[in-house]
Amino acid sequence: MGMAGFFGIVLLLIAAAGALYWRWKKHIEAEIAEGAAIEWAHYQKVEPEFLRGYDEAKFREVYACVHTPRFPGYAMAIAGTFALSLPIAFAVIAGSIWAAGQMGLLPEPAEIVRYVQIGEQKSVASWQCDAICKLYVAEAFSGFYVYFAVMVIWLSIVAFYMRRYHARRPGYLRDEIIRSRPASPDPVKESEEA
Repeated sequence: MGMAGFFGIVLLLIAAAGALYWRWKKHIEAEIAEGAAIEWAHYQKVEPEFLRGYDEAKFREVYACVHTPRFPGYAMAIAGTFALSLPIAFAVIAGSIWAAGQMGLLPEPAEIVRYVQIGEQKSVASWQCDAICKLYVAEAFSGFYVYFAVMVIWLSIVAFYMRRYHARRPGYLRDEIIRSRPASPDPVKESEEA
């Protein structure tokens, strides 16, 4: 199984998790609709003035916005973006390494072996790392850059989604009702116009 097979398995696992998430979300929506009906009846009985200008459909929408768990959806989006960004990230990183090599910005592995002492430590016997071994070690330095470039890309993805998650966080139910209440005409402006 090569890289394409591994990538296919990862995409299948993410698709299966997405299907389970979709089914879970449908179950949660039913529970939230039930809770909204109970809360609507409570507000109609106790504080009908607070819901002036609201119909039950608008109240259910605000209630669902406040009480629907959001993190599982964002976690699925992060996992899907990770998987879809990996081939693109590897292509961009490999292209960057190739372009830097063509422009002479990266030393050739043979130059590194010639000028940097690799493998001549006292803990390593000379037969354990000859010139070819040193060449392989020098070539592996680009793997260091690839690893940390992928980490930076993935951390950027997490930062993007977490900033979005916290920026769109709803408040408490009462706050969201007040915030989404239809604008009522300002009595001060009406009296000034008259």
